[in-house]
Amino acid sequence: MRLPAEMRRVPASERGAFAMWFLLSHYFPENRLVKARQLAVRQRVAAHVRRAGRGRVIQVQRVESLSPEQFRRQYLFSGTPVIISRAAIDWPCTKNWSFDGFSKLYGDLAIKLVNQKGLCDDEPIDGQEFSEELPLRDFLAQVTTGGMKYMRFSPLLEMIPELLKDFDQKYLKEMPGPLGLGTTFQAFIGGAGTFTPLHNSPTPFFFVNAMGVKRWAFVPNEYLAVLNPPPEGRGYNYSTADVNNPDDPAHPGFESVDRLEAVLEPGDVLYVPSWMWHCVQNESPTIGVRCGFLYPGGMLTESQTLFLARVFAGKNPTFLQGILNTLRGDLPSRETGLLAPKIFRW
Repeated sequence: MRLPAEMRRVPASERGAFAMWFLLSHYFPENRLVKARQLAVRQRVAAHVRRAGRGRVIQVQRVESLSPEQFRRQYLFSGTPVIISRAAIDWPCTKNWSFDGFSKLYGDLAIKLVNQKGLCDDEPIDGQEFSEELPLRDFLAQVTTGGMKYMRFSPLLEMIPELLKDFDQKYLKEMPGPLGLGTTFQAFIGGAGTFTPLHNSPTPFFFVNAMGVKRWAFVPNEYLAVLNPPPEGRGYNYSTADVNNPDDPAHPGFESVDRLEAVLEPGDVLYVPSWMWHCVQNESPTIGVRCGFLYPGGMLTESQTLFLARVFAGKNPTFLQGILNTLRGDLPSRETGLLAPKIFRW
């Protein structure tokens, strides 16, 4: 990522040292030497960022319009998030979607809620990928009445393919151009106060905010040693660092980490690069869709550490299995926890 000029940096030597011990921890997770050296690097990084005081919140750039060429040159190539203001304001998903409309048209549809480790507020129940199955009507009713159940990474548009026409497919294809391969769609629906903790994944995406207000926080991989994700070899990474509790001693130095923030209104489109750490808070009942695509360049350049860990130490699923699942459009194995829809438009 091209860091804002005012964002504090971590010395390259310390980032490299943490990367080495982090990669080794995937192969030797219980080795005392590896744990001790990794902790020592984390403590040095924490001391470094703390010298500059408390962390700052820097707003993600908001632009009124963006051509595909401008997007690729200024944001895709540099791995920089951006809000394209009201880019989807005239799309049918923004103009026509509502909780009442979904309930009337699709209320009998049975949906499953993701409850995967690191991607939800609570720990998975008995290691299960799904917390429960219920009719869409019942789920939407609790969203609008203050319930805390949250639909994350849902294949709703696979289950209701007619909803695909409510997106500007040409826009989603032309923005990344030939460098972006395919588009997958995952729905997020939740009430005020629902939350997804810090996580990232290899693939970038556009997030189309159809309804409500969402507050995003982003933490660059510059601070990977502070985030200290567990070496579990999953298809995604997560951290227990909490932007609402930055003084947690489990993540020393997190209170001094600079982060980016984006507040999305209806019709806004947000670009999130490969490997970008993010957590999301719903400020009001919301409906949004993650429009993901493959961008091999970003997978390699935005975090070489996480890329190498994914290629050589991935096991839930392996890197090759993940690529094949994506290209086939199949649901990944249970270990990934991400419900990648079968919809994959070239």
